[in-house]
Amino acid sequence: MTKREKIMNLKKHLKKGAFSYWVNKKSGTIHHVSADVGYDGKPKLFNSTLNLRYERSYFFRGDAVDRFLKNYDFVCENPTNEFWVNVLANKQLKNDFTWGLKTNGRLGISKDEFFSKVKGEA
Repeated sequence: MTKREKIMNLKKHLKKGAFSYWVNKKSGTIHHVSADVGYDGKPKLFNSTLNLRYERSYFFRGDAVDRFLKNYDFVCENPTNEFWVNVLANKQLKNDFTWGLKTNGRLGISKDEFFSKVKGEA
């Protein structure tokens, strides 16, 4: 599968007026994404973070949407209440991933454990 086909497959989750949840592949930050169509007919996204200490908001338009699709993985559209509380909005899970590397006796989680929790239960 080429890079372009992969991006086109991900775009099916970005329907106008749809809400979905995405995770950053590098940092593990989970975003609530709202998709819409701009005045020029290109997609635009409004994102807000869920599992950070302070909420942050981001906007993506035009070519930035393709960069978003390259750097983020789709998680789910309609999470259960249990999945929402235990994974999506869980700030401690993100802290364990960011600061609690499994080295020198620390009780953290590895990158594989974090992403299996995020992608496994949806």
